[in-house]
Amino acid sequence: MTDIVALLIIVGGIAFPFIAMPLLWRRMKRVRDASYREARAKERPHTAWEESAPRPDGLATTRRHDPNEELIDLGDRARHSRWPLSNE
Repeated sequence: MTDIVALLIIVGGIAFPFIAMPLLWRRMKRVRDASYREARAKERPHTAWEESAPRPDGLATTRRHDPNEELIDLGDRARHSRWPLSNE
């Protein structure tokens, strides 16, 4: 009887990763896709600002911040892409 229990424990220990990993992998992909959808759905605040600093010669140096949505979206797609690996 103890030989059968020991054999079941050994076989279970060997088979467990092959059963659990595909299930965990599917859940990880589902959770990751849901978090990406939520991040995409959030509205980004558009805060354009301008700052000027006087220079010794009497002129002012102006610095502007106006976010470029196309570049932000391009970076967002690159961050969420699967390059160079694709498991699909």
